[in-house]
Amino acid sequence: MKKILFLSLIINHLFVCAQFCAYDHIVNTKKHNPAFINNYEYIYDIARSQISSNTATHYIPVVFHIVYNNDSQNLPDSVIHSQIEVLNEDYRRLNTNASETREEFLEFAGDANIEFFLANIDPNGNPTNGIIHQYTEREEFLLIEDIFSTEIALDEVKSSETGGSDAWNTNQYLNIWVCNIGALDIGGYELGQVFGYAYPPVNVDDGLEAVMDELGNAPDWPTEMLSDDENVQGVVLHYSSVGRNNPQANADGMTENNQGRTAVHEIAHYLGLRHIWGDGNAFFGEDGCSVDDGISDTPNASDQAGYVCDFNKNTCSGDTFGSTGDDLPDMVENYMDYSPDNCMNTFTYGQINVMRNVLEICRTELINSEASLQYNEIAISNKKVIKKIDILGRECHTSNFYIEIYNDGSTKKVYTIK
Repeated sequence: MKKILFLSLIINHLFVCAQFCAYDHIVNTKKHNPAFINNYEYIYDIARSQISSNTATHYIPVVFHIVYNNDSQNLPDSVIHSQIEVLNEDYRRLNTNASETREEFLEFAGDANIEFFLANIDPNGNPTNGIIHQYTEREEFLLIEDIFSTEIALDEVKSSETGGSDAWNTNQYLNIWVCNIGALDIGGYELGQVFGYAYPPVNVDDGLEAVMDELGNAPDWPTEMLSDDENVQGVVLHYSSVGRNNPQANADGMTENNQGRTAVHEIAHYLGLRHIWGDGNAFFGEDGCSVDDGISDTPNASDQAGYVCDFNKNTCSGDTFGSTGDDLPDMVENYMDYSPDNCMNTFTYGQINVMRNVLEICRTELINSEASLQYNEIAISNKKVIKKIDILGRECHTSNFYIEIYNDGSTKKVYTIK
């Protein structure tokens, strides 16, 4: 899939010391794909009729692909276990800094009732710990090859043919690739580090029809940026930003992203959320206060927080939807801002409703009723006919009686009456 990038977004990094996620780049991707339109129309009616009640816990199986070139990039499993703990704390509002949510935002802060677990069964029905360690000869993976590139090169980490690791069934597993993401640079001038990125589901706009608020607002994902390639669905993380016990945490020169919240942020993109400031670009003259993330209980902001936990920041006026009636400040503690990890502490109810509905409408096969995969569910869904033979063992295609041989070694006799 060709993905056109705007040079303007790259130039903007000359004025930014670090980059939290690559959404800023892929938000302007241009792609025309009839399959997307078909998916859009198909899911639309379903999306309109479903509203998440947030009564059941949604358990999501995760597989980590650690794609490494040297020992420092080959993170120990303990770091991955730490990352899962962070995700479950933050998506259940069990994080220790939940108490630091400011009083004016407490009425909007909620428990997403989403939990994550390392996959215990692989796509072939075999036991697994949900962690793949894959050596690569590549020293790094770049978001783009150069400023004139028309494709997102970072997707190469998702294929063994390009030095990465092949995705497990992306409909059934949340795939997270961990690798060395090369810093952005132009002519040798380093512009910033990409910490991660994720694609929202290809049919996200349809699913979000179901989560419009009373004013008719819904998150405004630009549909032209989405990819319908199942093999690239998931999350990519820079190896130094994973977990809160990462021995390489400072390898990127940043101390603000060492609590595992890059993954929290990126998975929220994967579940349909936009940045809290609506991705307005003040540098190019856009009024960020007029650009909304489409969620009614997050205040507008003219720009991202800039990795500063400034509780006095209030860049837009008129956000008086709270019970106090006062103009609300920028919600820098929201997971969807570019704030230091130790500052982030909340999702709002509006954001939670979006994520749960995206799961229930667009990523339904990810949902499990417990933190464990069942063999039969995985085996049956991946069972495929690989050959049809007659009673003498000869391959056949037209006989009324034949035996189907499946990829799991099982067989089935088939007799067709005409």
